[in-house]
Amino acid sequence: MGIFDQIKSAFAKAEPAPATRQDTPAKAVEPASPTPEAAPPKAETRSYTVQSGDTLWKIAEDQYGDGNAFQKIFEANRDLLESPDHILPGQELVIP
Repeated sequence: MGIFDQIKSAFAKAEPAPATRQDTPAKAVEPASPTPEAAPPKAETRSYTVQSGDTLWKIAEDQYGDGNAFQKIFEANRDLLESPDHILPGQELVIP
């Protein structure tokens, strides 16, 4: 008997093991950390009508408790304001 016949005979005699399926629970996928390119989730915004005597600093103090945050209000209203120092009574500002 040649080598090929011996191999053939060895495989012919062995019964194949039954195939079994093992179900494993799916692992929870952690959300990817935001990348710098990803847009931040939209923050809730509100509006504020400028009153006589208001400044962005005063509005920031009233809205955020910190006058230094006036820049956030200015940036959110760039389409309406040319300068953070020039606001007019009656203007409707977005407060981010």
